[in-house]
Amino acid sequence: MTEKQKLIWMIGASIPWGIVAFWLSHNLVSIIFRPRRDTADSWEFETARRIRLRKANSIYRWFEPLVDELVGWSSGKSPKQSDRLERQLRGSKEAAPWKPEEYIAVKQIESLGAALFGGVFGLLYDGWQLGAVTAILAGWGYQLLMTRGVADQSRQRAEVFKRRLPFAIDLMAFMMEAGASFQDSIQTVVNESGDHPLAQEISEVIRQIRLGTSRQKALINLQDRLADNDVTELVFALNTGEELGTPLSQILRNQANQMRTKRSQWAERAAAEAQVTIVFPGMLIMIACLLIVIAPFILSALV
Repeated sequence: MTEKQKLIWMIGASIPWGIVAFWLSHNLVSIIFRPRRDTADSWEFETARRIRLRKANSIYRWFEPLVDELVGWSSGKSPKQSDRLERQLRGSKEAAPWKPEEYIAVKQIESLGAALFGGVFGLLYDGWQLGAVTAILAGWGYQLLMTRGVADQSRQRAEVFKRRLPFAIDLMAFMMEAGASFQDSIQTVVNESGDHPLAQEISEVIRQIRLGTSRQKALINLQDRLADNDVTELVFALNTGEELGTPLSQILRNQANQMRTKRSQWAERAAAEAQVTIVFPGMLIMIACLLIVIAPFILSALV
């Protein structure tokens, strides 16, 4: 095959790829520059939510129509993952009012940027093979880290909430035994807790009650946000006690004692496990010390 024929073959083979690239670029640009959904006929709260998202995240602000397109494409395909991510976003107290599909779409767009950066780095370092590998790893790793980060933040926040919960329940029980109402007692907990996650979650319960949500529903929402066994037991006990007419102060006192008992049992179990785990490292240290002591005598005997 002559050079001219090779050139003609390369041009002919590149034409379909050029058409595909042009079509994709044209659609992508048309989606990105599509008018934003902030018209007067939109739902008022939805418009306010989108305005908050634009202020909170620059990627969403630049690529909002593309995010909408990705949300429409992936909506309903993995409901379990969406529900889990929604609970994690609420539990992590994410400042921006994300829907789970929107959060995933934004992280997908950001992962494309990470993949592009990784691909360029690999291409400059050792050719297109390494560039392709680093692009895939960078994009996949970035999205995985972002999703795991939300889950870890939600779990850590729930742990911080749980550590102070027994003391807050004790305070509520004292106040209700003194004649305070349930809402007054939880407001006192908020005032005494400052900017603690406990205060933030209880404040959300108070806000929902003031907006007309029943106390049972507000507590169930708290349970859904935290997804913790102790909180689930507390909410179940409060709602059941209210239905049966049991004094809430007594329920709160019993729940606080039960949580402290569980914490003591956990500490005893952790101490027992640590005692077993430390036996082997302790034996290694003892053998090393023994060798240090007897090594000079062994060497002098051999010499």
